[in-house]
Amino acid sequence: MNFDKIKSAWDNANTNDVNIPDTLEKLRRAQHPLDKLKRNMRNEWYMQLVSIIALCFAPQFLNIHPDLHALYYAMYGMLIIVSIYYLNLFRKFYQELIHYTAETKDSLNDIYYNFRLNIARYHAFSFLLLPYVLMVVGLIICSRWIEQGTDMVTIAAYLKPTGIIVTLVVSALFITAVPIWTKIFYGKYLTQIKSVLDELKEKFD
Repeated sequence: MNFDKIKSAWDNANTNDVNIPDTLEKLRRAQHPLDKLKRNMRNEWYMQLVSIIALCFAPQFLNIHPDLHALYYAMYGMLIIVSIYYLNLFRKFYQELIHYTAETKDSLNDIYYNFRLNIARYHAFSFLLLPYVLMVVGLIICSRWIEQGTDMVTIAAYLKPTGIIVTLVVSALFITAVPIWTKIFYGKYLTQIKSVLDELKEKFD
């Protein structure tokens, strides 16, 4: 009888017995940030839905001149179309996410990369809102000029330099704010999941 082979097999069996609980513990550690991601997604879906509905009344809240309401609601209609498409994708991803469990390395890996993809989609949707934001700011400025009795020729002359400045400032703020928001709302928990994946990768490599 080859006792060296028996000893080797025994050692390997013991190692596997130790590795399995250790792996499960790491996977369980990923469950907490996963639950946080689900909660934040659910909260944000409702926040966005309420915000879109509230924007219907923006002309009244922002004192946009009645002559400009038609232009505002034309832009708002486009916003609704884009938002319905995105929020539907957002909802579908959330429904997929709630059925995911961090029970295996592969499923956790799928969650991580699908969520990264969803964040990229989130950024794309947010940047599509930039023209709407610029239009609203422009309507607010024009409304103030109209209230002051400024004639249309003068307003047209003001629009070019003012429009350039407003576009640059608002675009810079918007483009900076969107990644910061996603990092605060989701980044911390994605980093924790990535940390678990890296540990598991080192363990099995």
